[in-house]
Amino acid sequence: MAGRFFWCELMTTDLTRSVEFFASLLGSDVLRPDDGSSTLFLAPKGTESLQFGFVPIESAGGARSHWIGYLAVDDLDRAIEVTRDHGGDLHVLSDDDPNRASTDPRFAIITDPTGAVLNVHEDVPMAASDDLPELGRVAWLELLTNDRPRAAAFYRELVGWEIGAPHDRTEEGVAHALFHHERIFGLLRDMPQGSPVSPHWTFFIRVDDLDKAISDAKVLGGFIYEDPAAVDGGRRVIILDPTGAPVGLWAAL
Repeated sequence: MAGRFFWCELMTTDLTRSVEFFASLLGSDVLRPDDGSSTLFLAPKGTESLQFGFVPIESAGGARSHWIGYLAVDDLDRAIEVTRDHGGDLHVLSDDDPNRASTDPRFAIITDPTGAVLNVHEDVPMAASDDLPELGRVAWLELLTNDRPRAAAFYRELVGWEIGAPHDRTEEGVAHALFHHERIFGLLRDMPQGSPVSPHWTFFIRVDDLDKAISDAKVLGGFIYEDPAAVDGGRRVIILDPTGAPVGLWAAL
């Protein structure tokens, strides 16, 4: 369904360290594809139901570990046009891959007009669900940006999200609720002052006990990036994993 993030991956400069951190934190199994690909996946213990993936990247040239989400769109060509019209950039287009089969879904890796990276992807079969995501899966999203009006205008035209009125979240700055088909799923909000990272989407993984998860994350080499706070239907925190990538943890109230 257009307008939903249906998958996410951690692009990591240290594959082993990232996989060990999240597998231990979430109590998940590590799955390795049979095709010899370097991409790895997590799944709940004893299952093959994928939670998210890990893709190794080189740190040469200053690249940092970061997450990328896959956002479903109805029309990829229109999504690219909207991106360019709003001042975003196109970085990778699946059509340019000489090994791509004609039946493969089309996608593009872009930066939105404020610099946040995402993958826009068409022709993704998925069932819409308002159920609470299972433990270990993404349950909440936040776009941290340095230009809220520009980001709001872009995503409103790109996928038709409803953008809520601005509200002051005190130390977190000003935020807007994000709605898809009248259901809130995240926030669009100010970047924290002095942030060491550029605008980005933060994916919040559901955990059972937030305080325990924070404690476990610290033991495993993570750091608190932003203190715990209440959000719609839950409580969340943003941490930096051992490779420096921001990621969220979310627990239902």
